[in-house]
Amino acid sequence: MKELERTLAEDGLAAEDNKDAPIRPDTRVSRGHGRSRTLQVRLNDEEYVALEELATRRGLPISTLVRSLLLPLLTAEQDEPGEVIERMRRELDLLARHLGSSR
Repeated sequence: MKELERTLAEDGLAAEDNKDAPIRPDTRVSRGHGRSRTLQVRLNDEEYVALEELATRRGLPISTLVRSLLLPLLTAEQDEPGEVIERMRRELDLLARHLGSSR
């Protein structure tokens, strides 16, 4: 176990020394946010592919896309109708700009 910890520490230091080093395929990129909980959702192949294609079209990682779809649901019941409409307008404007820039 100590050998593994030493190797991981050395790899981490080596990566810090060479900021231009290629990222290995098994590397997970963290964005340093305050979110610390993970939610697992099971999807069939078709559902996953559809979600992946939507994320690609929007230029987002799948997790970011799913979070952007889920978070409004958590506050929807607390929002006043005017707030919901305003949020929908912002989201539609953002979508229109995105679609306009992709053509």
